[in-house]
Amino acid sequence: MRRKIFIGMCLSTLLILAATAIALAVFFYNEMVAFINILINLPTFVLVITIAVLAVIVVTINYGLAFSIAKKITESVSKIDFESPEDIDTYDELSSFVRTILRQQNEIESKVSELSELAETIRSIFGNMQEGFIMLDRFGAIITANSRAHILFDTNEEVEGKNINYISRNISFLDKVTAALQGHGGQLVMEVAKTDQIYQISFIPSADKGAIVLIADITERQLAEKMRREFSANVSHELNTPLTCIAGFAEIISKGQSTSEDVIYFAKKIHFESQRMIDMIENIVFLSKIDEMDGKDAFVRFDIYKVATEAIESMRAAAMAAQVQLVLVNNPLCVVKGNRHLIYVMFTNLISNAIRYNKPKGEVKVAVSGRGKAIYITVTDTGIGIPKEEQYRIFERFYRVEHSRNQKTGGAGLGLSIVKHVVRYHDGTIELESEPDQGTRVYIKFPQG
Repeated sequence: MRRKIFIGMCLSTLLILAATAIALAVFFYNEMVAFINILINLPTFVLVITIAVLAVIVVTINYGLAFSIAKKITESVSKIDFESPEDIDTYDELSSFVRTILRQQNEIESKVSELSELAETIRSIFGNMQEGFIMLDRFGAIITANSRAHILFDTNEEVEGKNINYISRNISFLDKVTAALQGHGGQLVMEVAKTDQIYQISFIPSADKGAIVLIADITERQLAEKMRREFSANVSHELNTPLTCIAGFAEIISKGQSTSEDVIYFAKKIHFESQRMIDMIENIVFLSKIDEMDGKDAFVRFDIYKVATEAIESMRAAAMAAQVQLVLVNNPLCVVKGNRHLIYVMFTNLISNAIRYNKPKGEVKVAVSGRGKAIYITVTDTGIGIPKEEQYRIFERFYRVEHSRNQKTGGAGLGLSIVKHVVRYHDGTIELESEPDQGTRVYIKFPQG
């Protein structure tokens, strides 16, 4: 700035001197002619020294003035407080300059604010995504990864800046990453043995030659699909058995080669198997209805001990036929809030199961008690028990313990599945303890009404 002011002032000085000389020549012509003659007659060295001295004087004066003016301008600008534009007091000549800076400053602040809001929105979206999100640069280094990706890959460390193979060394995964970095997208279903989780991973090339990796946890979906296939197979199998029996007995009767006693026997078997199918279908429909229930507006407060009493009384005939004693521990007035009919069905299924897989002269004990803010139910039997390795599947639909399949118990493996669904519908918990040949105990906990 000082250099420009200095040059400008020097040029201005020369113009002023030239103008002065012309004015003197016009108004003082004779004197100027005499002065010029004097200068011409002076020795050359004197003339040069005189001109040099005058030039130095002019340059010195102009430089000092330029320095002083530039200093005042810079001091004035440096004192401007752009945070308080109403307090700005400077040269009028700088006003337009200051206004331009203020306008640009406001535009910059507005853009920064918009970018900050956008960045916060993006962070919020990525942070609340159910899918894991990883962005890679063209070298395979992680630019950013959301919290879900940290959870899915079981890492609590900061991974930004590290290569993608830091979080997974699965060869198929890394091959897909390499392909995506080369512009070829793809998908991969990967199972993590450590956590038994199943992920569906999408690899998407990005415009800057990097890549985006999206990870979705499909464990529940895969499990549901597996259960659906097993359910279909089990339904087909369980319905096929009684239908085959019915068809066989009906065929024998239709040929007219049976005695009257055989016809009666076959009719009883047909009735038994058809009733078994009806019970099975009703249980399947009942389970479906529980699955579809989402509201709890129909819940009422009732004494669960009375419901247990009613369920035991309804099962006494079956218990006597199986030579099993039913015992209800007396602890009245245990109030819960729920669906009374579903709780009744739960008790009948638990007791029926305990009778069916019991031993002659065995016992089924039902206890209901209230402690604190919860209701506790235990159903204990002295039956055949369940092996440890099969207990985790005991609440699955149609699942029956292997040795119980070989016994003619008549069950289809739906009873305990119904019990589990009823308990969960009432926000309860269910646990099971069992030892082979020692019996089984089922624990249920409900929130008190």
